[in-house]
Amino acid sequence: MSASAAHGTPDAVVVGAGAAGLLAATFAARGGARVLLLETRPVPGAKIRVSGGGRCNVLPSRVSLEDFHTGGSVHLLRNVLLSWPLERVRGFFEEDLSLPLKVEPTGKIFPASDRSRDVLQALLDECGRAGATLRGGQRVTRVERIERIERVERVEPTERNERVESGAGRPRFRVETAAGLAVEAPRVVLATGGLSLPRTGSDGGGLAIVRALGHSVRDTYPALVPLMAQDPAWRELAGISLRARLRALEGGRVLEERDGDFLFTHKGFSGPVVLDMSRHVARPGGDRVKLLAAWLGGGAPDWDALLREPGKRAAATVLRARLPRRLADRLLGLSGVPEGRGTSELRRVERARLVEALTACPLGVSGNEGYAVAEATAGGVPLEEVDPRTLESRVAPGLHLCGEMLDVVGRIGGYNFLWAWVTGRRAGEG
Repeated sequence: MSASAAHGTPDAVVVGAGAAGLLAATFAARGGARVLLLETRPVPGAKIRVSGGGRCNVLPSRVSLEDFHTGGSVHLLRNVLLSWPLERVRGFFEEDLSLPLKVEPTGKIFPASDRSRDVLQALLDECGRAGATLRGGQRVTRVERIERIERVERVEPTERNERVESGAGRPRFRVETAAGLAVEAPRVVLATGGLSLPRTGSDGGGLAIVRALGHSVRDTYPALVPLMAQDPAWRELAGISLRARLRALEGGRVLEERDGDFLFTHKGFSGPVVLDMSRHVARPGGDRVKLLAAWLGGGAPDWDALLREPGKRAAATVLRARLPRRLADRLLGLSGVPEGRGTSELRRVERARLVEALTACPLGVSGNEGYAVAEATAGGVPLEEVDPRTLESRVAPGLHLCGEMLDVVGRIGGYNFLWAWVTGRRAGEG
């Protein structure tokens, strides 16, 4: 990349060359700023490279506020999302980056090549064209806010530099890395991610830095994470996949309900619908949440009517005709219905228990598989602590936060990338 920020003091240091950081560096440099982009790993964009099984689910094809969760202001969340509408984000990839995209039947958007490295390379190329300097192998260990009294000359606006601050006593930061680099800059953008997939470099170091600078951090926990079954009998169904509708209940109140693909694993439960719902049970206090499954989701038959039909069919035959055999047998066992019991022979209590197992089956959860496999981190810096117009800190002026640093998490399907692209651009322009 360009060495434009290598000589003299950069205007901004961006920490983290992931999705949000690359966008922040690109748009800051596009605006005329001298940008130094620091990345922990020798090669940037590790999470981009591994996402979507190496294909990179760049974006969703549709979006609403309900696709995101925050512990803070939904109004602020809306303001940030609307700052760069989905169609314009897609246009950035297809037009600015010349990266062909495709929409799959699931509604997910992938690069037409099905190669995540093409996405990363396009982002790196644009960041370089904008004039940012990238330095890998630089894990930032400290960001210190300092004050320097100095004269700053006014720079006349140009086509790519619409405003440059002037005056005395601008806040400055000193950024230090484990490799011995120390650099000062008026602005710092933290885009270090959360704690999910630590092998990609997301180890929570950025959250420690913002705490030291005076920010609060809402409790973090794994999101979009597989769940572990309390009852080992569920693990014996490993490999079975089907549609299911999951409901999360707390104190009798329905927190959320979603329909999607469900997968039994050797540890418990996974699949898109489980990942989407996992935050309810993974969060602090999530042990009070009950997860109920309606097998086959919206495509399920009227089980009560089927089990009341006259004839000599066994209840097991009715279930096995519509469900994977091992799951059908498990539900019969949970309901206490003998395998050979005919539908016309079912006692009322047996039929009620079986219908409940089919439509509101409790999935006891003993925990989750943790940050090592979680696709996102929930929690983080409250949105109320940043200016939604620039994502500049209200606690430490001159500091900007974006991506997973902030207390926002999206559903599976490209929503967390969308949040990273939108907030990275906004922080960079700010």
